[in-house]
Amino acid sequence: MTLKFKDSKFRILMIADTQEGAKISSDTLALINAALDRAEPDMVVFSGDQIWGKTNFKGDKNKVEKALRTLTEPVTDRGIPFAVCFGNHDRQTGVSNEEQFEIYKKFDGFIGESEPDIDGVGNHCFEIKDGDEVKFLLYTIDSHSNLKIGYDNVHQNQIDWYRNTRDDYERKTGAPVPSVVIQHIPICEVFELLTQVKRTKRGAVRGFRTHDGEYFVLNRDRVNEDGFMKESPADPQENSGEFDAFKEKGEVRGVYFGHDHNCSFHGDIDGIDVGYTQGAGFNVYGPGLDRGVRVIDLFTDGHLETKDLRYRNLVGKSVNNPVKYAVMQMCPTNMFDAMMRLTKFCVCVAAAAVIMLIITMFL
Repeated sequence: MTLKFKDSKFRILMIADTQEGAKISSDTLALINAALDRAEPDMVVFSGDQIWGKTNFKGDKNKVEKALRTLTEPVTDRGIPFAVCFGNHDRQTGVSNEEQFEIYKKFDGFIGESEPDIDGVGNHCFEIKDGDEVKFLLYTIDSHSNLKIGYDNVHQNQIDWYRNTRDDYERKTGAPVPSVVIQHIPICEVFELLTQVKRTKRGAVRGFRTHDGEYFVLNRDRVNEDGFMKESPADPQENSGEFDAFKEKGEVRGVYFGHDHNCSFHGDIDGIDVGYTQGAGFNVYGPGLDRGVRVIDLFTDGHLETKDLRYRNLVGKSVNNPVKYAVMQMCPTNMFDAMMRLTKFCVCVAAAAVIMLIITMFL
């Protein structure tokens, strides 16, 4: 399928972290349907962690196919072309990303491809044309999964593939072609949009792993006014130099990712718009009624514009499953967060026990 600009604009709808189980939340579907109706995109990209849970699927391909079909039906029913990235949770279903990619190929409108001989699944460069001329490129990149500690990074042979593809288009067209990148796990440089602060600073979030013990807030001079960060970026353990490659020729206009459900913001880093898309799924933790999606508008003159669309503005202030919604709002964001909460709980219990002992001694 040829992707084409309409009246000098091409609109991508990015849907991140639906992270559904075998039974898809009606609230997730309500958000996706409302976003599609409002945005009327030319293409949709699901950016990873579409599904998760070994206990949900137990390696059953039929269950996985049924869930993915239900999740993508709002898109396929509207005849909108779509592609996918993979995150760190998709493979936890017991069905590999390669097998899931073959399932997606059965669905109407799926235009994803996967480049051979490089690491990962779903790495591809999509042409977006104005007439017969390629005016923009969209790269979907597999940012891989968990390591024993922390997260993997985009591998060197993927970066080499990006460079070779970029240079091939430059040779064909006579100039670098404006591009946008979508992947699941953030780039390390996202911390340049944050300000390190003291623990006591209002709204500060605690970093972990590579930033353990540090606290951050958004740098309001560098990000969009309504952006939010309610958990620390979970960046790769090592910086592979991916972003440095994107800066080399200045053709990359934006890099967008998900992964950390409670973050939605974007800002300029060395001439590239870098940003988070918040989680869209209601069967997993998320930013309340600020769950949402991202609109990315590409223009034939080479610039882009982006914004998020949120459940509270698209659907309203009520949900179909209020009890589950309330439970998910109390869930920890990751294992580190869970351990920190457990530690605080144990400290509080111990302190209470000491106080009660002291009181008893003086009675």
